[in-house]
Amino acid sequence: MPKPSSSAKRKRDTKDNGEGSDKENDHAARPAEASKRKQVRTADSAKPKKMTAGGTNKEVKRLYTDTLKALDKGVDELDKKVKVMSGNSTAITTSNYATSAREHMGAVKKLVAMDTTLAFNLLLSMADASHTDLDTTCNMCGTPCDDSIPTFKLLDAALLPLIEAREKPASLAAELAKVPQRWASKDADVGVFKTGRPNKQQLGQMYRQKLAWEKNRRQARRNRREETEDWVKVALSDLVEERDYLYAYGVKEYLPTCIAKLEELVRMRRE
Repeated sequence: MPKPSSSAKRKRDTKDNGEGSDKENDHAARPAEASKRKQVRTADSAKPKKMTAGGTNKEVKRLYTDTLKALDKGVDELDKKVKVMSGNSTAITTSNYATSAREHMGAVKKLVAMDTTLAFNLLLSMADASHTDLDTTCNMCGTPCDDSIPTFKLLDAALLPLIEAREKPASLAAELAKVPQRWASKDADVGVFKTGRPNKQQLGQMYRQKLAWEKNRRQARRNRREETEDWVKVALSDLVEERDYLYAYGVKEYLPTCIAKLEELVRMRRE
């Protein structure tokens, strides 16, 4: 087969190089276009406050959503283990959920350098996932020296500077959008308890319903945080609700510094 002439080869090379240059220029323009789109958001205080060359908006958003998926997967895996666990077992306690949540601190550090708003929201989702329903078993709340506390302190320390640095909301929310309350046995839909107590089948159904309910609840809280301009009020509401729930079971030290700072911001707005 005859070889292409040198002049034909040069023309082809020139064309290929031109196409490659066009692709590079197109790729370089994408971050700017994505940045322009983000500027049209109406809730100013919900905007990302810090972007660097560490990634485009699309890449940063992917890191955020992928980490949330991994966080949810960790909760699901622990829930499955609890389901088959003896009621008197301490193999899994709420502190296991705390340990699972803290595994994503690496993603938080990356987001802090790229998008502080997403880092803020991720930390609050991690706080939601750092504990579980303490009614599941009689030993679910762990020991008097609960191993959840180191994780709570880690989350507290990471979230505080983001609270202090974040732009204060332009407007104050009169009331927050409603999200589901924590699941209770009254929410179960398993039919009549013929003996006054649920049978084994009904208990299994109740547990599955509770897991689905709580997963939906965490997602609803997550959506509210992402959509509400008054981030101070929504963050304080979420943290206080979980703190009070845990405290009733003897689990303490749930992000106390962040709660105090958010309460201070609320007081300042009223003065």
